[in-house]
Amino acid sequence: MEFKNKYGHVTLQHKNNIITASFAGNINDRLVNDVSNALLNRVKTFAGAPWGYISNSFSAQAATPEAEKSFVKLTTHMFNEGCIASAYILGSTLAINQMQRVLNNAGLNHLNIHDYLFNSLDDAKLYIEKMITEPAL
Repeated sequence: MEFKNKYGHVTLQHKNNIITASFAGNINDRLVNDVSNALLNRVKTFAGAPWGYISNSFSAQAATPEAEKSFVKLTTHMFNEGCIASAYILGSTLAINQMQRVLNNAGLNHLNIHDYLFNSLDDAKLYIEKMITEPAL
């Protein structure tokens, strides 16, 4: 599934209860809202099973302030809908700082974004697979 405008685009994929959103360019509120609706509809098919999320955003420049607020709403909904792990591939300090603010504003200020940053999509997938298949201690 792909969403785009003249400034940026997002592709949304899922496999084995892992949703991957690949962001590129500048992300505005409309893109985030389109992705949010599609993502939240997709997770309904997981029927309450644990799932994970990967933000493959190495090519993303930044999110607008309105988009950042929409990411806060999405993050809150994701954890309410059974997301038990998330991983991020971010290419800029600006994007890292924005994502930390999103976590904080979603009430997840106990999470440090640096603990969930990965250098490659393969590393992020391995982490999410481990988190959703291994029982918690």
